[in-house]
Amino acid sequence: MTAPLRVQPQIPQRGSGSVAGAQGLTPAVAPIEPDRPDVTNGTHIVEEGLLQMEVGVQHTRMGMNQQSVGTPLTVRIGIFEWLEARAGTDGFLRQTDEVSAATGLGNVQLGAKVRLFADPGGIPVLSILPTVNLPVASASKGLGSGELDLTVALLTGSDFWRTSHVDFNYGIGAIGAGQGRRHFTQHLVSVSVSHSVTEQLSPYIEGFWFSRQDPDGDHVVSIDAGLIQAFTARLAVDGGVSVGLSDAAPNLSVFGGISVIVGDVLGDHGVLARQRKAARLHPQR
Repeated sequence: MTAPLRVQPQIPQRGSGSVAGAQGLTPAVAPIEPDRPDVTNGTHIVEEGLLQMEVGVQHTRMGMNQQSVGTPLTVRIGIFEWLEARAGTDGFLRQTDEVSAATGLGNVQLGAKVRLFADPGGIPVLSILPTVNLPVASASKGLGSGELDLTVALLTGSDFWRTSHVDFNYGIGAIGAGQGRRHFTQHLVSVSVSHSVTEQLSPYIEGFWFSRQDPDGDHVVSIDAGLIQAFTARLAVDGGVSVGLSDAAPNLSVFGGISVIVGDVLGDHGVLARQRKAARLHPQR
């Protein structure tokens, strides 16, 4: 897809036994829930006014002599409790085979995650994620098609067995074929299951299917597994491995990254500003 609808397992909601809770403090923000490192995106929306950054590195091997390295970056900003704006990039790319190598910047993605439906408690159970992929990557070097892509994904998920969570995505997109050819339709189906071993550690396993990656290509089927380790409510690291199950899928991919909430960027509109205002109006005795 466009920097294919990358999405990560949603960490099940942590209870009062979290790190902050154990210290007798009320956390300023909800625990971080990254949308990396897997393909499936969770329904969670970044809280109002907060800026969340997710960056990683990925090494992919397509065959004995073909491999690539990417450094994906996503920036997410909570606009309202039902709306999150996001921008991303494939970062610095390097592709090599037995006779050549190409390096350059990857494509840029602009999108928004919109909550369509939530439980009475406010947890989203159905969200939509439209994305525009801007053709920044060089088509002459083979790093991109040089054409605009449009995608939209429907996201849903649910907790089960108290400490486990499942997310499901369906996506469809109009993907540029390059070389003056017409856009082709691409479908995505993915399922990711995560389990909280502790309140900070959540391993996951995922399977995903792309109908095709180019106009004449075959379907792509892969599975991947990894984990997310949250050190604080604002910081988490991740890592994992993906294995291709179809001929068109990459043979092996290894990835890791870090996600961090860096601060309140919307001033009085943000959740932290409202908390500070409430503290001034109702000071502790």
